Amino acid sequence: MRGIPERPDARKQLKKAQLLAWLSIAYLMSTVSLLFMVMGGSQALKTELLEDALSFVPPVLFLVSDRFTRKEPDRKYPFGYERAVSAGYVGSSIALLAVGAFLLIDGAMKLVTAEHPTIGGFPLFGHVVWTGWLAIPVLLWCAIPAHLLGRAKRKTAEPLNDKNLAADAAMNEANWQSAGAAILGIVGVAFGLWWADSAAGVLISLEIIRSGWTEFRTALGDVTDRSPLTLDEKEDDSVGERIAERLREQPWVADVVVRVRERGRELTAEAHVVPKEDSISVDEVSRTGELVCKVDPRLAEVTIAPVRTLPEDVAKARQPEDA
Repeated sequence: MRGIPERPDARKQLKKAQLLAWLSIAYLMSTVSLLFMVMGGSQALKTELLEDALSFVPPVLFLVSDRFTRKEPDRKYPFGYERAVSAGYVGSSIALLAVGAFLLIDGAMKLVTAEHPTIGGFPLFGHVVWTGWLAIPVLLWCAIPAHLLGRAKRKTAEPLNDKNLAADAAMNEANWQSAGAAILGIVGVAFGLWWADSAAGVLISLEIIRSGWTEFRTALGDVTDRSPLTLDEKEDDSVGERIAERLREQPWVADVVVRVRERGRELTAEAHVVPKEDSISVDEVSRTGELVCKVDPRLAEVTIAPVRTLPEDVAKARQPEDA
């Protein structure tokens, strides 16, 4: 099936990821509704509400893109539709950064102008309860399930090789930080520290900006043909080195440079190969391509281009140990 790496448990994990996406949407509907009910004039709660509202984007995009990227290539899009997901993530991450910057400025201005938050009361069982106390269990609901959902998403992201799902998981796992900051802000207001609410809003907006930057970096790397990184994006993926090593093992190969690009959840590679002899059969090249494709289950295709000498721009992509 297009868009799914050929791993034994990939399809099972895809179904799990789809279920987690629907659970995330239902869960976020509950958190946004509850936060709206208890928000009042709290800057921290307003920022937390907007963060949760923006969190709808990744699971919705995941579900839409999962169907969209399976479309077969056509005349207009001869390479398929996998990169449409990354293009969508570029736009959503820019929006996330813009909203985070707005909330940061908004919260900072409230601190500078010493604007005191107005947090009213809520009728409950014949008594008026300060909304701030009701907000604390709501914020705990915003933090704990989100963290658990994030951990579950991370476990499905690896077999699917889905970096956008991994970025979403990281955002969910870190959600306790913003909820924790909001709780501290509410408690601070309860003890007369008016500035604690706006300060918490500033901290949450910084978390929104961090999340937006993470998604932007992930998606932009995909659409600009960055060399693949590991799922956590901390180091270079070794797939290019392993393909080059396998090709050098072939008796007809004298020199090789491999370039790998990410195409959604899949990888594609092109190998410029200098043969030891001028004549090399098409069957031999085809057999080698099939062999190399087995190096990694994420590889959708490997194109082998026999050349007399390596083009200058291709030679610049040589693996460091081959230089």
